[in-house]
Amino acid sequence: MSGCEDCAKFEKEITLLKDQNNLLKFELAEIRVKLFGKSKKKKRPKQDPPAQSPKKKGGLFGHTGWFRKKPERIDKIEEVKLSVCPECGCRDITLCSDKDIEEHVQEDIVLPRTETTLYLKYRYYCKRCKKPVTGRGKGEVPKNRIGPLAKALAAFFKYDVKVSDNDIRKIFEKMFGLELVVSSISGFRDQLARELVPLYEKLKEQLKSEGFIHADETGWRVDGDNHWLWKFSNKRVSVTHIDKSRGQKVVNDILGEEYDGVLISDFLSAYNKIKSKKQRCLAHIMRDLEKVIKYWDEEDQQTVTYCKRLMEILMRGIKLHREYADMEWDKTYYRKRKALAEQLRDFSFPDPDKKLLVRFAKRLERHKDEIFTFLYERKVDYHNNHAEQQIRPNVILRKITYGNRSLTGAINHNVLMSVIQTAKMNSIDVIDTLKKQFETGDNTAFLRAIISPP
Repeated sequence: MSGCEDCAKFEKEITLLKDQNNLLKFELAEIRVKLFGKSKKKKRPKQDPPAQSPKKKGGLFGHTGWFRKKPERIDKIEEVKLSVCPECGCRDITLCSDKDIEEHVQEDIVLPRTETTLYLKYRYYCKRCKKPVTGRGKGEVPKNRIGPLAKALAAFFKYDVKVSDNDIRKIFEKMFGLELVVSSISGFRDQLARELVPLYEKLKEQLKSEGFIHADETGWRVDGDNHWLWKFSNKRVSVTHIDKSRGQKVVNDILGEEYDGVLISDFLSAYNKIKSKKQRCLAHIMRDLEKVIKYWDEEDQQTVTYCKRLMEILMRGIKLHREYADMEWDKTYYRKRKALAEQLRDFSFPDPDKKLLVRFAKRLERHKDEIFTFLYERKVDYHNNHAEQQIRPNVILRKITYGNRSLTGAINHNVLMSVIQTAKMNSIDVIDTLKKQFETGDNTAFLRAIISPP
């Protein structure tokens, strides 16, 4: 073999090794983000303080300041009178004019205490039922020693404030003077979740009637076993579902085999076979492209150029979407949208030997009709941030509780988190909703607010 042939062979091997090395760097960066989160910004080196301390930074230009309003209701008046001077202790002081009174209004918390109610339930004999009957008192939960507000607060602290059961017990004891055991608090959730299961099923039905759905999933633990917490939501309904599977069966169980709307998700294969319009999260693609541009070898201009070109096409689509967010679509919009769709459809990878480019190209080829759906459907986002925001409270609670200890706890989490997050999205009082469920079980007003918001 001649020297030139040896050089060509070695150069080819070096190029291949560089490509493999860069691919490993890229995959390592992905693994680090999954395990440890995004890397923190490097701290700036400390500088000597300026000779004169700078002026405190205020609000943005044009920002109106916020001032606490004077309370409209005065609950108590405290007269502050003196018998000696507070400055020198002199007793020779005289009252000034009656009009010379300084007013100071202050708000504070008055810690509530428990209120015990004795229900005197008169018995009546019903001639039709042929048996004695009694009524139900106001705020009474039959056969329960603890009232509806206390139980509603226990669920609120757990799923909205994200407090552990032991801390809830301390809050009830120290603030309200109500002594409980931890098992009672979990029992409150069992009782409430059982009552709210029909509402949870109605939320799933209402979810499928909306024009779009955001979907995402994250890891979860049930009695120490690996499970998945799924989140399906739009701007008015939020549904949580914990399942052992991360496959297509879960999506079918929640949404059915067909969905007459736009499903917004990442590139998980579980969403592929459901029959619906789809919008894949562009933020996921763009994050991968940014990593390639950051970590790839500068000598491999072919790969970097490919990623920059793809990034440019996606950014132009996002810019067009934002430009016409509050405008009617006109001929210019249709022309630009068509040009972008054609560019993406004809976008091919330059070198099939480069594994990373093959990965991107296959993803684009498989989902090329699901990249720019947001340019064809009104009110559809190009990203899946809404699902990630809805799943975030569950992730925070997971750090505190490490998941659920039983399947019953997982079902309770599904029901209560779905109702609470849906109520918050529709500006419905969470505590009042849970309290009414204990008192009357009537959730008609709740559903009416979701289906026909004001």
